Amino acid sequence: MADPAGISAEKSVSHDSDKTIWQVFNLINLAVIVYDDKNQNYTLNQHAKTLLKIEDESAVKKGAFSNVVLRDFSNDEVVSIEQLFSSNITTVLLDSESTLQLLNIDHSIIDGSISMLTLEQDHTLTEQYNFDHIISKISTKLIDIQNDNIDQQINFALKAIGTVLKADRSYLFEFNTDNETITNTHEWVNKGIVACKDRLQNIPKVELPYFFEVMNENHLFQVNDIELLPTKADAEKAEFKEQSIQSVLCIGLRFDEELVGFIGCDCVKTKRNWSKIDLIRIKLVGEIINNALKNINYKKKLQLTQKQLINANTKLNKLANTDALTDIANRRFFDSTLNSEIKRCARHNQPISLIMCDIDFFKRYNDNYGHQKGDDTLKQVARALKSVCKREGDIVARYGGEEFTIILPASNKEQCQKFAVLIQQKIKALNIPHEFSSVTPHITMSFGYFTTYPNANTNMQTIIKNADIALYKAKKAGRDQICSFE
Repeated sequence: MADPAGISAEKSVSHDSDKTIWQVFNLINLAVIVYDDKNQNYTLNQHAKTLLKIEDESAVKKGAFSNVVLRDFSNDEVVSIEQLFSSNITTVLLDSESTLQLLNIDHSIIDGSISMLTLEQDHTLTEQYNFDHIISKISTKLIDIQNDNIDQQINFALKAIGTVLKADRSYLFEFNTDNETITNTHEWVNKGIVACKDRLQNIPKVELPYFFEVMNENHLFQVNDIELLPTKADAEKAEFKEQSIQSVLCIGLRFDEELVGFIGCDCVKTKRNWSKIDLIRIKLVGEIINNALKNINYKKKLQLTQKQLINANTKLNKLANTDALTDIANRRFFDSTLNSEIKRCARHNQPISLIMCDIDFFKRYNDNYGHQKGDDTLKQVARALKSVCKREGDIVARYGGEEFTIILPASNKEQCQKFAVLIQQKIKALNIPHEFSSVTPHITMSFGYFTTYPNANTNMQTIIKNADIALYKAKKAGRDQICSFE
């Protein structure tokens, strides 16, 4: 054991005076570390061993402090026990089991080779520092919180304020959308304390008139002893007793000066005289949570606005690109799509086909069955055409009146012919009566198509013109025909 009087460690153990000195050191509420430079070892009193978690019974070497984390309070730099003996550092932070302790350092020289440090815990400053550290941590986590992480961080904040205020329970209440009922949304309870959150849902404010009278006026509800509540607070007293509450402290949360909820702490095991420091601390945490909830609320409103704008734009785009009667693409969308598909197919050296088709003798149909019936038929035909266009790039559009067009990217002449036959069968399967047709007593269509391998100079109007020529050829051939441009 190291010798404060400068005698070697082996000899000092045998001396009664040295034993007495260390007996005294072990009794005082100071951590004492003696360093023997000659023997390169350290001797610690019991308080120092407990503080630094050193289990050795005898003098220890330098390596014994490897797990001790100290930071210079003035600059937050990490320092070692060894460095403390050769420095002028007067205050350090000891990081131990997720808690921080402030230690005041005193240096003493016993003789040329032996020096001593005393480490005194500053409980007041430690508590304040830990609270400041916690507040900083809470504030950082909640400053830009996302919806999916808010619950976790609020629970952390409640645990922090509940622990600092030595409460048994801490909680957050928020008003429901009706503004007439409140709900306990978050809760922290200390070990052995019964949780109340589940039973405190959708509580009418009228059941706690005194509480809300005080809260609305002061945004603060502070009771050191619930037995001292006035008679008009009988409802509140009964509720507090139901939860075994002896003391309660609540701070209001406000949006635009309107009370929207509150956070609070309860003491169950013992009464507590809430101090000014307690009030300052819960107000601070309340403001942080309040700001976080405001941010979440603003983000929700912003997201809702953005969603509404997206939906509105989607609707506008649909209105701009969709035929109002048939709910398929209109002429405008057809023109832009055909132009872009021509360019795409040219880049990839792929064919493109265009089908133009119209309902045979549709004017006769309208004249005899009426325009309402004619509109219904156009809708049925449009749905049938759309059902055949299963590939992502296939587009059916109403070109005008009873005329429709179908864009088939990456489709050659043979594929286009088969596609047109399939459409023809689909239309006949509708079995829509048309007794005024010169072809059959049912609705039929005539088809003309054109297939090409486009290049950079390919003109959209040329493709449309050629498909239209093929359609004219189909009508001239007797209608209900499929013809290609040759």
